[in-house]
Amino acid sequence: MKRPILIKGMQGLGDNLHQRALIRQFLEERDVWLESCWVAPYHDLIGAGLKVVQRQTVLRTQAKNAAREAGRFHRGGPPPRTQAQQIAYTPRDVNARGSVLAAMCHAAGRDYDRADFRMPVPAAWRAKASALLVQLRPPRPVMVYRPLVERSEWTGCGSRNPDFGHYAQLFDSIRDQFFVVSIADLEPGKEWLTGQPRVADITLHRGELDFETLAGLTAQAGLVFTSPGFAVILAQAVGTPSVCVYGGYESPRTFEAGGRYVPYLPIAPIRPCACWRHGHACDKRIDMPAALANIRSFVNDIAASSAIVA
Repeated sequence: MKRPILIKGMQGLGDNLHQRALIRQFLEERDVWLESCWVAPYHDLIGAGLKVVQRQTVLRTQAKNAAREAGRFHRGGPPPRTQAQQIAYTPRDVNARGSVLAAMCHAAGRDYDRADFRMPVPAAWRAKASALLVQLRPPRPVMVYRPLVERSEWTGCGSRNPDFGHYAQLFDSIRDQFFVVSIADLEPGKEWLTGQPRVADITLHRGELDFETLAGLTAQAGLVFTSPGFAVILAQAVGTPSVCVYGGYESPRTFEAGGRYVPYLPIAPIRPCACWRHGHACDKRIDMPAALANIRSFVNDIAASSAIVA
């Protein structure tokens, strides 16, 4: 009989997707209980014995999801005196080890070289996403686009976001090749757009998509265009090429781990700033001629290799 362990997980959706790699390794040798605000991202690991118990949270998106999935959490807790282990990482460790996933693995004593957070996407999730698009009959491959946002509950967005003008110019340079679905979860006074909205074919900015539909949509998309955050990790998890435009706050290597699974283009400032400081005046200037050439080449390459499909 495997010894039980209680994993005290992180709260962000991107961190939960990365955690899949660690949980998969823990399941090889332990009976695993996980505290999380999310159930669906672990659907296949639950089938392998994982038990997800609800973590209490005051974070807006996480609390909304936990309420939606309330009936899916495992009832009851682990046995008495079960060993507990926290999953976490520090800015220093991310900078030293190169990526968030590498830092996570080091802190939890897991093997980064075989850390695999890829996630199968059930047919039912893909069908939910298809239902969004069926009446529109997209004439071009779908791009999932994340507009730049700021939010009151986490003040690091100002440092982390890329320069809006650069972000918009890079997006506009490939926009006409795609059917653009812009996704966000805006709420007055809590989360809002930075800069002028870009032209999209569908705008879903009120949190309309649950995780299952978002994952299904991302899996069927030809490209994800985003700033650092959960969207790039989700793209890597479901096998969709992505472009991530970095600003300040963190190294452009932060999410490189998923690049071993699927085409991934990080676009970084000329002088990357891995300060991990809120409100820092990071130098976000990008070599735009080089970046524009790189993104066009990237899109052309994945189109030629049939990674983009209508």
